[in-house]
Amino acid sequence: MSDGDKVTTAHCNDCGGDRRHDVLHSETKNFTIDDVGIWGGDRYETLRCRGCEGIRLRHTTWDSERRQHEEEDQVVYYPPAAARREPPWMFDLWLDQPGIGGLLREVYIALQNGSARLAGMGIRALVEQVMIDKVKDQGTFGKNLTAFEQAGYISSRQAAALADILDAGHATMHRGWVPSQEDLGTLLDVTETMIETVYFHEGKAALLKRRVPPRTP
Repeated sequence: MSDGDKVTTAHCNDCGGDRRHDVLHSETKNFTIDDVGIWGGDRYETLRCRGCEGIRLRHTTWDSERRQHEEEDQVVYYPPAAARREPPWMFDLWLDQPGIGGLLREVYIALQNGSARLAGMGIRALVEQVMIDKVKDQGTFGKNLTAFEQAGYISSRQAAALADILDAGHATMHRGWVPSQEDLGTLLDVTETMIETVYFHEGKAALLKRRVPPRTP
């Protein structure tokens, strides 16, 4: 059987989660350390997702010590496996607001590469950029947040949540705090909801209004 006929299950960032992939090519390099009796190997595979047809590289490493202790083989993907899927409106945001869309994409790159502190600081910067875009720079994060709320872009509860993001970003930069994946997920949930509300909900509502038949007199 040629490599092109092989099928494996692997993580796909675009589809989200594990999917069936064709193995386009694979190379295996084994090693033995005679002095200590350890053996193992590396396998490199070029994979193509059967769903989205995306191409990526999977590197699997194993050794006798790991398997003796019933530990799983180490698997790394290139590009790295995403812990979270980008929102469906990411491309539209990048087209309409390239600075904000580009910053959000950099946050996702940091998240993919395990750079938790960079992701946390990026989320804080992202929130501030959205507010400045809508209400201009008022001089401080607190004043920007107040103006953002007074302009009607967010509710008082959402303002409190964004204040928490400010504190999280401040803790990352100045107090040595390292956010967990769960923490970053929460920060992104709040931030992405705010971005979608500010840039997309009004336009979607207007389109819906045009599709809804008017009331009869």
